[in-house]
Amino acid sequence: MKTSPYSPDAFMQSLYGETYSDPFAKVNTKQEVLKACENIRLRAKSLFNLDAIPNRVTDLKPEAVGKALEYPDYTLQKYSVEICKELRMAYFLLTPKNKKETASGVVALCGHGYGVRHILNIRKNGKKKLIPYIDNYQKSFAIELVKRGCTVVAPELFGFGEARLKKDLIKPFYISSCDELSHHLLPLGLTVASMRVYQAIVCADILLKTCNVSEDKLACMGISGGGLTALYASVLDERFSKTVISGYVNTFKDSILSMWHCPDNYIPNILGVGEIYDFACSLAPRKLLIESGTKDKLFPIDASRKAHEKIRKVYALADASDSLETDIFNGKHSVSGKKSFGFLSGE
Repeated sequence: MKTSPYSPDAFMQSLYGETYSDPFAKVNTKQEVLKACENIRLRAKSLFNLDAIPNRVTDLKPEAVGKALEYPDYTLQKYSVEICKELRMAYFLLTPKNKKETASGVVALCGHGYGVRHILNIRKNGKKKLIPYIDNYQKSFAIELVKRGCTVVAPELFGFGEARLKKDLIKPFYISSCDELSHHLLPLGLTVASMRVYQAIVCADILLKTCNVSEDKLACMGISGGGLTALYASVLDERFSKTVISGYVNTFKDSILSMWHCPDNYIPNILGVGEIYDFACSLAPRKLLIESGTKDKLFPIDASRKAHEKIRKVYALADASDSLETDIFNGKHSVSGKKSFGFLSGE
């Protein structure tokens, strides 16, 4: 390996220790831990800076797109809604034909891949896909949830699928617009994460206002980049009473800052507020389930276990141990579903 006295490797490695300070280091009581959680949630507002998103639409007027598709267990309907001036969001509403009283209303957030259709098991034309996607790491989890009685809203996230830049629409569906969007939003004080978190919160509004979902049943679930969105949307919006984060809870040090990741993972100044696990801790005492695969190369399992333990300690201090569940499964970077599907459906 070539070396140079001017390489910034050591400097970059030192920055983590200079920047990160454990927000829970000095908490010992339930009152202190809940205060620390509240402080993280308050500081997160400036990180994601949703108020800087211009011309947000508060009077949402969803419009149905095409005809509803009828399946034995559920109905699938595509909608379009203006969420900002000059910006519309596509989302799919999955309505169970046998809704369970205990089931949640879930905002389902996809990761990188074929866009939202990856978690809906549908083709580009909206019809059911008979052969699963080659890399079906997302396990069509929106479908699994509606089959168990959950009402599900699944948005096409900013930069994925149909929500890519026009020039990217001719490219294969699995190629996102994350790179260019990430770079172009930074000078405006925004990130791709900001936009996706805003979308998740809009979807929460849709579930509460148009789908007869009660606030105590509002939940979200996301995998990978969708897990990022689910975590920070839940930090910013306390209406989410249950959160499932799959393939994301780890440490910035061992994952995001130690290998290549999509630019949509990088949020300015976030380490000054906390590590990934600190943001997860800030959800206490709300219900949280974390999925981590033992063979996940993007979010290494040793760091995930460390994160789980940190979160477990804070939840215990908050007298909320019963609200935290973890699922460490023998698998790669993917949804497990072993615990999470029942966690959200009330099974």
